[in-house]
Amino acid sequence: MWRLAIRLATFAVTIFCWRLARFATVSSAWSISLMWGGVGLVPLVALAGRRVLDRHPAFGRGGWVTTAVHYLEMTVLGCAALTAVRFGPQHPIVTIPLRRDITAPILLIIGIFVTATVVNLAVQGLGAPFAVALSRKVAAGWLYSRTRNPMVLGCLLFAVVLGFWLQSLHVVVWAIAWLSPAWLILVRIYEERELQLRFGPPYMIYRRQTPFLWPRLRRATPA
Repeated sequence: MWRLAIRLATFAVTIFCWRLARFATVSSAWSISLMWGGVGLVPLVALAGRRVLDRHPAFGRGGWVTTAVHYLEMTVLGCAALTAVRFGPQHPIVTIPLRRDITAPILLIIGIFVTATVVNLAVQGLGAPFAVALSRKVAAGWLYSRTRNPMVLGCLLFAVVLGFWLQSLHVVVWAIAWLSPAWLILVRIYEERELQLRFGPPYMIYRRQTPFLWPRLRRATPA
């Protein structure tokens, strides 16, 4: 119970940081630092967490290293994303001439997809994202049978389409060229190693059988 209390308290701190990033009045230089510099910290935290896991694998099994890494990563990613939503349209580089009524339904569909991945993880993995409750089983069915990271895929697609909805080339470039590589480095360097330590052979079998990000298309059965 006390572990859950610590996680929830840390989550509350993260929400507070997100609110500051969304509503606090800051300079353009500070906004750029949050938007681009915050994401730049993600690979560094992933590397530091991986180093701890490799030196002390037992720490990974206890979940505390993962909890610390996830909260640090999601705090900076959330602050960067919320800053992008506010700052990107004000400084779009180039305004994308695309009507919002075209991109809004796409955002809704992707949002439903991301929600479905959260439900999938909760039902099959007995856990929740963001280290509030680390999964207790390998979620290998439904959406997770097509790709090992459907939630990451959905979030990255949402960020790119959000840039088009905001009509900001700045946000689109940030999402594709900066946010996506940083997040995928986190998954590759830290999360896959941590899942290997937590679940052992079941995860390794799942990893061999399931694509990393893009779903594998099923081959048509010959008539």
